[in-house]
Amino acid sequence: MLFVPYWRVTVLILVSPFHWINAYEQTFALCAEQKGFIRCEKGTKIKIISAMYGRTDDKVCPYGTTNSRTCRSLTSEMKVRWSCNGYRTCHLHASKKIFGNPCINFSKYLEVKYRCVKYAADNVNDKTSVAFNAYITKDLTMDKKTPVNVVYDAVYFNHGNAYNPYSGIFVAPSDGLYVFSWTNVVGPTKLFDSEIVVNGIRKGLANCNNEKIEWYANCSNTVPLVLKTGDKVNIRTVAANHLLRFWSSFKGWKA
Repeated sequence: MLFVPYWRVTVLILVSPFHWINAYEQTFALCAEQKGFIRCEKGTKIKIISAMYGRTDDKVCPYGTTNSRTCRSLTSEMKVRWSCNGYRTCHLHASKKIFGNPCINFSKYLEVKYRCVKYAADNVNDKTSVAFNAYITKDLTMDKKTPVNVVYDAVYFNHGNAYNPYSGIFVAPSDGLYVFSWTNVVGPTKLFDSEIVVNGIRKGLANCNNEKIEWYANCSNTVPLVLKTGDKVNIRTVAANHLLRFWSSFKGWKA
């Protein structure tokens, strides 16, 4: 993970007689396929000023072909605003799978400009929706007899930023009923029996035993869970030796 910060300006803006914004304006970039996150201090939330995936500067992430000044994804700002605005923490992935490939022959980066807003009632939509859809980007192999926590390391979306793609753990942001689903795809003669756990305790099972079959298998399970704030949810193997990339996913939402 590599951040490329290159300037910061601090200003104090009076929005109204009662609404102060403490705006620590920052601009940073993630090079192609890198992951990172932006985070604001307690009591403040993220407000995205602009976001661009592509290339408009040869000084940022200076490798590969960098002489484009017009390479921009048309959806990058909308996707970053939706994922980040109104939250304290926002996980980002500078990936063409998320933002598209606006210029095939040029190296790209994700550039985000944002502020940490102290009072944001008039400026940031305070979203309460919680939903994520994560998947793995590489085939996983493991010892059949040793349980491991499965890390789904990429996200299609992560509204509420409650799922961590680095640890594979979902942390409930509030009390309530949540629904989780995970899909396992294994290769010929492979096995992936798994469980969903809350704070390390099993709450459901999914069987995907393909050891005697010379073809691929697709297995899934969906489990509703009543969670308390701070409860940790993740997928763990029971008896497994293989999980296929891209097709295997973990998703959840607050009902």
